[in-house]
Amino acid sequence: MKLDRNTNPDQKAKYAVISLRKIAGNPRTAEELAAAILANPESVEFGAVGSPDEFFVVKLKDRFAPGALFGYANAAEAVDVDYSMEVRGLGLRAGENHPNCKTPD
Repeated sequence: MKLDRNTNPDQKAKYAVISLRKIAGNPRTAEELAAAILANPESVEFGAVGSPDEFFVVKLKDRFAPGALFGYANAAEAVDVDYSMEVRGLGLRAGENHPNCKTPD
């Protein structure tokens, strides 16, 4: 298993992130969201390797998500206990506890 971005020459990742805070209004359908993205292209982050918006997406259904989320929560606890507890709540619903748990592809 390898990261998608490490298996293709352009280092294209599997996901892009849409910052809904950068979109006016509240799109409720795929069509409305697509129109909002066209009107606000800066809302899309591709997370290219080494870029300021580089990211790694972890879905709760990912078998390995609890480890990532609990590690994150532990680190966040020193700064904000309430936030840490919210992230722990995600960890409790992740991985084997998620109804659609799967090993990432």
